[in-house]
Amino acid sequence: MSAPTAPTTLRSLFALDLLDNRYPALHGLRVLAIVTVVQFHITWIFFGEQSIWLDRGFVDASLTIFFGMDLFFMLSGFLIGSILLRSLQLEGTQNIRRFYLRRIFRTFPSYYIVLTFLALVTTLTVSQRHNLKYEYLYVTNFLPLGRTDAIMFWGWSLGLEEQFYLTVPALFFVLHRLRNDRARITLLVLLWASGIAIRLFIYLRHGPWTDLGLYSALYFRTHTRFDTIAAGILLAFVQNRYGDAIGLWLKHPRHRALLALPSLACLWLLLRPSMFGPEHVQLVHVFAWGTVTTVMYFGALLLLLHGEGWIHRGLSAPIFRRLATLGYGVYLVHIPLCDHVIVPAARALQARHVSMLLVWPAALIALMGGSFLVGYMMHVLIEKPSMKLRQMVAS
Repeated sequence: MSAPTAPTTLRSLFALDLLDNRYPALHGLRVLAIVTVVQFHITWIFFGEQSIWLDRGFVDASLTIFFGMDLFFMLSGFLIGSILLRSLQLEGTQNIRRFYLRRIFRTFPSYYIVLTFLALVTTLTVSQRHNLKYEYLYVTNFLPLGRTDAIMFWGWSLGLEEQFYLTVPALFFVLHRLRNDRARITLLVLLWASGIAIRLFIYLRHGPWTDLGLYSALYFRTHTRFDTIAAGILLAFVQNRYGDAIGLWLKHPRHRALLALPSLACLWLLLRPSMFGPEHVQLVHVFAWGTVTTVMYFGALLLLLHGEGWIHRGLSAPIFRRLATLGYGVYLVHIPLCDHVIVPAARALQARHVSMLLVWPAALIALMGGSFLVGYMMHVLIEKPSMKLRQMVAS
């Protein structure tokens, strides 16, 4: 057999190691979530940190779309839950070693390289130097998350996921030993519902709150936000056990409409948090940060998993699988790129009196493009070699 030609070798080197395609529409959904997170951070950095003028109504609308991160959490829970359920069905075991090897080699190298790079090129404050070891331990979400407190403050979500995944094998051990599916679903629902119970307890026990104080206390901590990932695991279990029956039930348009209504109602509440009056906005947030979002996504994801229409076909387009493959790298680098490339460019355009109606969309497009480019380089230089190393270790 002849050796591979040079062009073939180069093509293999620079090709994407694409994500699993068992649920193709979820790739498009993941890309939409990336866009919502990036747009949120652009607005927050421009208006909240850099005093770059934006219309206040636009700012409020942009920052109201915070729930892309909850979609990431729920998709992570769903995909991890699906993997472990398949492993239990096919092999009778979770194969915990393979589970943790997959997580470690998929997420750790890029995270540690970006964090180390930023630590080396940034003039660190005393607080950042003190907290750096905690960032390396993936507990950023329990640190103060001001600019001067943490280097990679946006790593809070990665810490939350890694902390929850430490407990996932134990959760599946318990689920596997319960007598029937009713008991398993009951346990998962109780686990999900305990999230809002904890948030309500903290809210009522330690008030009154400032908006920022409540946000800091509830939004980032594992014990107040795990219900988003738990809801994803519940969805994985429901889809695994009852997916065929649900698919048949959803063939009827009326049934699809019935499932869509709660999701649309939740979306309406998320977009209008002051609908019950300004005095109740904080309480709405307590429910919105995990409970309302997961109810919304639970129905929407079931519809998407069993969809056949133009939305499903559009989100399943091959381009989204490629973009979603780079999503982790995009998340790691988008804020440094915004700080050091997009903000100076926006200031220069603002000084020339270019309308922010043009600058903000251009900033979003440029930041997305730059982040995907850097994400691609990280995929080729870090993620693919890490996956090869994982295969060697696993074997």
